[in-house]
Amino acid sequence: MGYCTKDDLLTMITQEELAELTAEGGEVPDFLVVEEAINQAGAEVDAYLGVRYQVPLTPTPAQVKALAVDLAIFHLYSRRSGAPPVRRERYEAAVRFLKDVGAGQAVIAGTSGEPISTERERVEVSSAVRIFSRNTLGEW
Repeated sequence: MGYCTKDDLLTMITQEELAELTAEGGEVPDFLVVEEAINQAGAEVDAYLGVRYQVPLTPTPAQVKALAVDLAIFHLYSRRSGAPPVRRERYEAAVRFLKDVGAGQAVIAGTSGEPISTERERVEVSSAVRIFSRNTLGEW
């Protein structure tokens, strides 16, 4: 699931830059490639947050949307020769934060989903009194 939209990406980069990252020589962005990067970013977010929260998060918290934008833009740059240092730093910071959330060292503000319980349920096993045992079958 995508936690951001192409319009969210266009708040961080220009349409021309988006076209350079997605279209092969065109001036219009290839929105299928954009959608693929958004889905890849959403899957990455779910992978990290799935250990603590029920995913997908609905509605999308603003913090998760911002992280997904950074991840998606980095994935678009990864299609080309490489990401500029600022994009790589934003990606790495987003991943670090998502790892911290997964480890329970940070929280996502505004999540409507309940955190997944980390406590394990106890299972108790009981049975009837043993009829045949070493003591009762001693003469056989």
